[in-house]
Amino acid sequence: MKIVFIVNSKNNRAVKMLPGLERHFRQTNPGPVQFLLTRRKKHAIDLALESAENGCDYMIAVGGDGTLHEVINGLLQSSLPAHEYPIIGLLPCGSANDFARTAHVSDSMEDLVHLIETHTAQKIDLGQIVLEQTGEVRYFINIAGAGLGGEVVQKMEQSPRLLGPDLNYFWHIFTGFLRYIKKEVTCTGGSWKWQGRLLQMAVANGRCFGNALCVAPDARLDDGLFQVTIFGDLSVWDYLKNLGKLKKGIRIDHPKVTYNKAKEIWLESKTPLHIEADGEYVGLAPATLSVLPKAISFLMPPQTI
Repeated sequence: MKIVFIVNSKNNRAVKMLPGLERHFRQTNPGPVQFLLTRRKKHAIDLALESAENGCDYMIAVGGDGTLHEVINGLLQSSLPAHEYPIIGLLPCGSANDFARTAHVSDSMEDLVHLIETHTAQKIDLGQIVLEQTGEVRYFINIAGAGLGGEVVQKMEQSPRLLGPDLNYFWHIFTGFLRYIKKEVTCTGGSWKWQGRLLQMAVANGRCFGNALCVAPDARLDDGLFQVTIFGDLSVWDYLKNLGKLKKGIRIDHPKVTYNKAKEIWLESKTPLHIEADGEYVGLAPATLSVLPKAISFLMPPQTI
């Protein structure tokens, strides 16, 4: 059994976990174990692609949602047929760990060891984004966002990180609310169509984003559908008033908030509309977002899907 750990070397918690992980798996795993540390932005994509094509049984992301996002994209860029994909896992130690909340994956090394030793993995869906202007294809495991979230992520990636990750995120959210101009957007998802001024849209495979905001309480990881939550021409005040409900995973009853399901959506805007996925910047609409049903096997308890 070959296990590859892809570790975000800029994450202090991940680096601190590394000696314990190495010690345990080198002593107990009968097969080879590799620990690969990222050296730059998007390096985990290259490491996952290379590891997949060299062959492994398990590929574990050690970091946050961004590290997992890159590992997924590296795997799906490989030439492997889907039935030969390694089982993907996560040891969450990022600043938000939103996907881990849906999958009920803990930050305990002991729990990860148990999942591997008992081969406890579930088939889950992924999302695919195709940008019309460039033809670029990106994949996501948790949630893709358009509107305010996409713009915030873009500005975060462009600005120096003088504050800690949590303060940096909330500073950009705060300033984003003050400066964001809602876009006229059209979203089509099978039998339904939404058109109007958009504050934020979440195309959800998982339930939470934005550091524990449960925007898609009915989303499931294995049902072959996105939950599409649309915050339309909502005032900043109305959005802030409902943060408590979002934290608790309660649907918001407001005429400018809608919930839909779709296997595929088409997203377009006459003005620049930014898209992010799993907290990583993707690009601009127009774009098609599609579900890839049960695309990977993921280390997680069975009752949590």
